[in-house]
Amino acid sequence: MEINYKRRWDQIRSNLSDRDAFVASLPGNTRYLGNSEAPPGCPPGSTMNYVIIPKKGEPIAITSSLEEHRCRNESAIDEIKSWTHYPDIKSDGKTSIEVLKNTLKENNIEKIYVDNKIKVGRSVKSTASPFVTEMRGVKTNDELERIKKAIKQSDAGQDFAKNLVESGNNLTEKEVRVEIDYFMGRRGIQENSFTTIIASGPNAAHSHHSNTNRQLKIGEPVICDFGVFWEGYCSDITRTYFVGGEPSKKWAERYNIVLEANRLSTEQLTVENTSHKVDNAGRKFIQKKGYGRNFVHGTGHGFGLEIHEFPSLTYKSKTIIKDSMAVTIEPGIYIPDKGGIRIEDDVLVSGKDPTILTKAEKELY
Repeated sequence: MEINYKRRWDQIRSNLSDRDAFVASLPGNTRYLGNSEAPPGCPPGSTMNYVIIPKKGEPIAITSSLEEHRCRNESAIDEIKSWTHYPDIKSDGKTSIEVLKNTLKENNIEKIYVDNKIKVGRSVKSTASPFVTEMRGVKTNDELERIKKAIKQSDAGQDFAKNLVESGNNLTEKEVRVEIDYFMGRRGIQENSFTTIIASGPNAAHSHHSNTNRQLKIGEPVICDFGVFWEGYCSDITRTYFVGGEPSKKWAERYNIVLEANRLSTEQLTVENTSHKVDNAGRKFIQKKGYGRNFVHGTGHGFGLEIHEFPSLTYKSKTIIKDSMAVTIEPGIYIPDKGGIRIEDDVLVSGKDPTILTKAEKELY
């Protein structure tokens, strides 16, 4: 299914009110408006510095000489202006902001919405608007098709990771990471959503962890957190396995507390509910079991073109849940110097019956 960029542009135009244009500069938003099927790369970015969606006329993209040829080849936007510092290269200006200011002037654009602070001068009135960022929170069918393909690959990666970890006594975290990344790379992914996290034993107490040469030991928990990009859209999944496949009674108890918290928060992911109630459902259960201070992060976040998108599911967030939002549900328990558990699913809001998109096994212990 082809991505319908025109629908996106038209939706923005219909919400411009008295503004002449919307100017996007955040990389996720510029990709959304012109080049969704290219992954963000590392560090995450976009081939376009700015995308202008005018109330009248066609969209305009601004790019550098470094990215110009790629941008012209990949972007859905026909009118592309370029900038460069190099005098031998034909361009529309020496800096991206210079080209932006000139383009706004040439098109008689005097009042704009922006997704981030841009210094466009006194002649243009700019107002910050989260519209496109929030618009991206609700996924369309062309996006969901790509997200599901990405999830299929990371599900396969988790099946591989489970077998590797459970039989991986004395392998290092780095060795496990390399094997998983190679497995997924062979399946044709574009790139990883982020650096694959393998956190073993006491390192699993770190909610985010940099892989080390520490060796896996029998009975220890190992958090495996990774995702992939497929046709520009990503997945994000975490499972926790135990080396040898048999956790102690205490670790099995903790595992099933997190599993139940995952279920309870997922259950609350319904249309018209609020995001803090989704967080609260799993968090209160973990608190009731005596591990409240060991759940050190929010319950989840949106994902799609970027690994972290609108909305956030935290105890303070008050976003109204909408149909077709794609979010993670990822409660955890982290015990300093001992280890941790995290179980993360990718979930789609589907009326009053949320759909768990990730299929990798989790009812394990």
